[in-house]
Amino acid sequence: MATERIPLTQPIESRNGTFAKDSYSSNCVFETRDQKREFIKRPGLIAKTQVTPVTPPAYLKSQGLASFNGKIMSVISNTLYQTNPSGFATTTIGSTSVSTSQSYFTKTFLETYLFIQNKVNGYLYSNTGTFSTLGGTFPAGPFVSGAVFLNNYIYIGTTTNRIYNCVVGDPTTWNALDFVSFEQTNDNLVGIVKHLNYIIAFGTTSLQFFYDAGNPTGSPLAVSQSYTSEVGCASGDSIVATDNTVLWVGTSKTHGRSVYLMDGVSPTKISTSNIDKHLEADNLSQVSAYCYKFNGHTCYILTLHGTYHKTLVYDLNSKMWYTWTQYSLQSNDQPNPGTYQESYFRPTYYAEVANEAYLLDDDTATIYTLSTTIYQDNGQPIYCRTVTDIVDNGTTKRKFYGRLEIIGDKVSGTMYVRHTGDDYNTWSSYRSIDLNASRSQIYLSGADRRRAWEFLVTSNCALRLDGAEVDFRIGEMDQEQSVGGGRYRG
Repeated sequence: MATERIPLTQPIESRNGTFAKDSYSSNCVFETRDQKREFIKRPGLIAKTQVTPVTPPAYLKSQGLASFNGKIMSVISNTLYQTNPSGFATTTIGSTSVSTSQSYFTKTFLETYLFIQNKVNGYLYSNTGTFSTLGGTFPAGPFVSGAVFLNNYIYIGTTTNRIYNCVVGDPTTWNALDFVSFEQTNDNLVGIVKHLNYIIAFGTTSLQFFYDAGNPTGSPLAVSQSYTSEVGCASGDSIVATDNTVLWVGTSKTHGRSVYLMDGVSPTKISTSNIDKHLEADNLSQVSAYCYKFNGHTCYILTLHGTYHKTLVYDLNSKMWYTWTQYSLQSNDQPNPGTYQESYFRPTYYAEVANEAYLLDDDTATIYTLSTTIYQDNGQPIYCRTVTDIVDNGTTKRKFYGRLEIIGDKVSGTMYVRHTGDDYNTWSSYRSIDLNASRSQIYLSGADRRRAWEFLVTSNCALRLDGAEVDFRIGEMDQEQSVGGGRYRG
């Protein structure tokens, strides 16, 4: 009888840009301890308030979240709301123009103003409670993704390849000639973001760095020509600045989408070929992204709402990719409305207020917090799942399986295990394993030449899992053959 240790920290692999086949791990992060990698359950969601009433499957489209003077600011269905995190009383501030776009925020010095743009118009909300639409010489839209505050100027970009700025220290005043052009390449501007002391302007196949040159007239910005790169941006809404770096879904002149991280002033590809397949499979018609940091993990949380509705998560610390999901009631703008389904991770926008992280659901107007000591999502189970790659243990001879034991912390929970022997097309019935037993094991039957496994936990408990140990013997009169060399990856 041979024994194989199966890692429960499976990387994302994909042959067609879906999770229907091949390995992945969901609703987790990986941590390394004593030279072994462990599966750790992600934080759970706590619903704090519903900004405005809506009962699923009816929905209200969320468009953005920000912090301002200790309050939570949200845009939902083209209405700006202010929520006090002490008691969660909510005030309606005003309406924005009709837009299906995300809203973008930036604050001025000493949080005197909150600037908002929704690709159609610009708005200001002052610390005295005044909300106004910018008119007059304010640039005409449509605008590109992003809004930047740098050296007492607010900057926005337009689809005419111009980056406009307000008068220094005065976001209420904009001059028609105060702009710099995105013109070093024959590209189209799609987004801007602040990085270190620069503004990065993203085109579809290139990016340019601008710095404050202190020009006395027109725009204070000048292009830093030596930093121009031929990596562009596939979706301006994928751009996120965090911890002295920027992440985004990029493209180049050679076609193909990948996720990049800005290392100093150089784009570095961080997505694998399998993640790239997921990006290629989606039409990127609607994308959202933010970063969330917890327990030493900084996660880039990228949700593709277009074709397949999925959330891809990159851990900047472990340099691993996961998928996060949420079991929730589906709205009318989603598949199977009115039913509970495991779907993408619904919190779509992020803001930090008074050292507390808040997230806004994409269409139920719900504000959440995340907690590492909560093991459900607002009372619903978290589907922690690992699907392995297909393994043959170095031979295609038939394997007869015996004991399977889970290695990990003892918790009051149940793991469900099943397997497939025909390339993920059909699966066995789930078998349950008590994770609190002295030996968390079951005895299997059946045989396969090549087999993949699924390990699923939905229990309301913490998880720290190492692997699964499987006993098997090789049939066809070759029981004594040495085995090993499978394709499990951890």
